[in-house]
Amino acid sequence: MPATLAALLAAVTPEQNATSSSGSSALLSSSAQDVATQAYATQVSRDLARNYLLALVAAMVLTFIYTSSLRLNQHIRRLASLSTGTQEYFTVPSRRQSWFKDHLFYAPLFQHRRATETKLAKHLNLGTLPTRFQSCFLTIMIMANVFVCTYNVPWHDSGLKVLPVIRLRTGTLSVINLLPIMLMASVKNPLIQLLHISYDSFNLMHRWFGRMCILQAIVHTVCYAIPKGQEKGWPGIKIALQSPFLYNGLISTVALALILFHGPKMVRSWAYEAFLHIHIALVVVSLVFLWMHLHGFPQRAILLGAVVIWIASRLMRLSTLLFRSVGRRGSTAVIEAMPGDALRISISAARPWKYRPGQSMYVTLPSVGLWTAHPFSVAWNDVEWNKSRPSSFSSDYDEKKLTTKVTEIDPEDNGQETMSIVVKKRSGLTRKLYERVQKAGAAQGNKLTMTALVEGPYGNETSMASYGTVMLFASGVGITHQLPYVKELIDGYTNGTVAIRRLTLVWVVPGTECLEWVRPWMHQILAMEKRREVLKVLLYITRAGSGQDIKSPSETVRMTRGRPDVEALVRAEASNVVGCMALSVCAGGALSDEVRRVSRVMLGLGMNLDFVEEGFGW
Repeated sequence: MPATLAALLAAVTPEQNATSSSGSSALLSSSAQDVATQAYATQVSRDLARNYLLALVAAMVLTFIYTSSLRLNQHIRRLASLSTGTQEYFTVPSRRQSWFKDHLFYAPLFQHRRATETKLAKHLNLGTLPTRFQSCFLTIMIMANVFVCTYNVPWHDSGLKVLPVIRLRTGTLSVINLLPIMLMASVKNPLIQLLHISYDSFNLMHRWFGRMCILQAIVHTVCYAIPKGQEKGWPGIKIALQSPFLYNGLISTVALALILFHGPKMVRSWAYEAFLHIHIALVVVSLVFLWMHLHGFPQRAILLGAVVIWIASRLMRLSTLLFRSVGRRGSTAVIEAMPGDALRISISAARPWKYRPGQSMYVTLPSVGLWTAHPFSVAWNDVEWNKSRPSSFSSDYDEKKLTTKVTEIDPEDNGQETMSIVVKKRSGLTRKLYERVQKAGAAQGNKLTMTALVEGPYGNETSMASYGTVMLFASGVGITHQLPYVKELIDGYTNGTVAIRRLTLVWVVPGTECLEWVRPWMHQILAMEKRREVLKVLLYITRAGSGQDIKSPSETVRMTRGRPDVEALVRAEASNVVGCMALSVCAGGALSDEVRRVSRVMLGLGMNLDFVEEGFGW
């Protein structure tokens, strides 16, 4: 790694090969008087570009130090909490940390709205807003790029001397920005785990670095066209474009410009799969022609680094898919139609992994979606047994007492581990799959089995083991992200390995039929030892009819008509808080924004609290 970085830094030298074609001749005039000016401009550009690259590396190192200190603090807090039940020491926050959380890390850019998408019309979706911290980072990044492109430019000279310097800077910076762009685009990005930053955040930065790269490429091209147009007019530009060096660069810029115009959320939301394939095709075209354009230039080494990152991430995903999906049994998906336009899918991978809460996987169903892969949160991990064998759990369920007597049976060799997901019908693949299941008669209780390809595990695992009080909020299929945490925390509480003492699950669904999505898994959770001592489940039915009976099964499992008053729920839990508190949400924009707002309110009241938001940005 150090050798590679050194090579890239050495490559940030915009000196030109003396043997280049006429189209790639000297950047400034060839007169003897301009040689010194050209050398100075080249040296300044090289130093600025190198320092910009070093600044990106420094930002990564600082982030690693900060997130590592947070994880170390959580680990120490968990160990210390195991020896005390009250955890009073951890209820008192650091004022400085609380201020930064409230006003920077958790704060939306404006007021309280962040996850709620802005829509001008039904099909004009402007997407979500970044947090203040993300906005600050992006602003600094943009200012750094503008500074590098304009610093010490001889503005007092004629335009014919200024434009070559800007052309040199923007061209070099555009190539350098391809490095973070390619790294942040991949779900295989190693920085996700190293820096403990979600793929959603990296995807946001990928888009903004991409916009900056494209604008720099356009300015680079325009700065060449202006002098040619002033000197010889459009005929001169037409003649110049006959040079392979120039038309290769122009084609690369045009491909990048098309990415800029088809990249906004309002375009992506119309047909994401079409967008993704067009996006990849345009990236390939741009890279190929940029590679030919940079023949004889040292910036080509930087481009090579970006291409290697892109190809390596693709190969790693392919190898992961083959490893998980190809084997003695292969990988299959058993699909069952659920009420509320949902599907429950149990996937048996050829080589499953030891699942951890917070992880997700990419699933490909060739018979429905061809080669397209889609991410899903893993809702449950279990063992599926051959029908000729008894179930590993034999239960006697009592609706009134909500208890389940569990008898564990030793696993048999023919047991197969499954990972289950819940899919809500929307558009694209999910709609096609739902219609396929309906056509196969699965709605009448039959299950549809098809070949599946699996990639995983992915995702940023956020440990809840160090918190004495945890509240998990979910709406709709967002429950798939929270259920594994419930299971892990109750199990850890029983074994005395986590700090949890109070655990609340809040699930908001349109109707009671949605409860069928997770009924078998919820039964297993309610049957866990000591779950009554720590777990409280609050169900909110938003579209319950006036004649529909809403009855709470017990004190620890309550069902209510309407939407939750998040602030009242959190304040009630805070009045009996144990240790440090965590609020986690995996929900639609409105509920997610409300939990974020309440988190900031509680921080202002002196709570030691962490806010965790799970989302899939695209």
